[in-house]
Amino acid sequence: MDIETRANVLGALRLGIGASLVVAPRFAGGIWIGPAADHPGARVLARALGARDVLVGAKILQAGQDKKDVGDWLKLGYGFDAASALASIVASKHLSPARRIAMPLIAAAVGAMGFAVANARRG
Repeated sequence: MDIETRANVLGALRLGIGASLVVAPRFAGGIWIGPAADHPGARVLARALGARDVLVGAKILQAGQDKKDVGDWLKLGYGFDAASALASIVASKHLSPARRIAMPLIAAAVGAMGFAVANARRG
């Protein structure tokens, strides 16, 4: 898979995850934090995080279509992923055992992919 395709996959992934958090915050947020996603405040935060990812994912895809550099958008995305991984680790005592492990790893993996693609684009 070439670098442009990888960037598009990351943009679409971020857009899809973000949209799911905006449209279905209980469901999508529940995957991350569990039953606490049912709380109205958690739904507000899920939608806010989702909107952020919709915007960044859309900008990655748009920049790719316009043949513009997507590096800054990819960097912003992997910064968000690092923050999500750290937030999951900090709150780990409030997460189920599976989420304690899975959520930081998923965020770190997506962030690492974004980092790799952003750096490959420079080279």
